[in-house]
Formats: sequence, C-alpha cells, structure tokens
Amino acid sequence: MKERTRAKVAATVAAATLNTQVLKVTDLDEGAVYRIRALMRHGRVDGFDCHSEHHFKGMSSHSMNFYDYETKAHVHLKLVGSKILGYDLATETAFNGQVHGRLINLYDYETEQTYRFTV
Repeated sequence: MKERTRAKVAATVAAATLNTQVLKVTDLDEGAVYRIRALMRHGRVDGFDCHSEHHFKGMSSHSMNFYDYETKAHVHLKLVGSKILGYDLATETAFNGQVHGRLINLYDYETEQTYRFTV
C-alpha cells in the first residue's frame, strides 16, 4: 500500500472513532506530517489530501470503505471494536491494525511492516 494511502486510512479511522474532523496525520516512525483532512458525515468519509490535491470519499453509509481518487481504487475498511481490517485494491494488499485514541497502528502485508500514526 502506498504511504499516502496508509495515512488516509489512519485519518479515516481517527475521524470515525474520535467523531471529529482530522486535519493532519503524523507518521511517528518517519516524522512525516501529512496534510490530510477527513470527516465522517452521515456514516461516510469525506476526505482530501492537500499534497496530491485529490479527494477520497466513502461510497456507503454502512461501511468505512472509500474510493481514493489519487490511486483510482477502492479501499475496503472495517473497524471491529478497536481492530482495523482492510484491503487496498490499488495494490491488492491486505492490512490490519488497532486504534487507541489518537494512535493508529497499521500492519501492511505488502511491506510486512507496522506503521504508527497519530492525529
């Protein structure tokens, strides 16, 4: 999964679990700050990546799935309690993780690494 896609997943999860608008996402291991906005409205994510200037939007009020206009692919995203389950169709890669307040951990099966984000 692309690094910006991971950041969009983290922003989406944070917006949903914290019930707030996310304005940026920080990669704790790389120190990178992603200017990504995300807001959950009526059960759907409405997001924008300020760097790539592309939207990502939820297609259903019954899931956290979204379409990433940058990669032109869907990201399947499910939250079960604090567990994150997902699949990125752009890279055909599964991921999982956990959310703990403002901290989101994602394990990417493509890179076989864990990534830590905060909002």
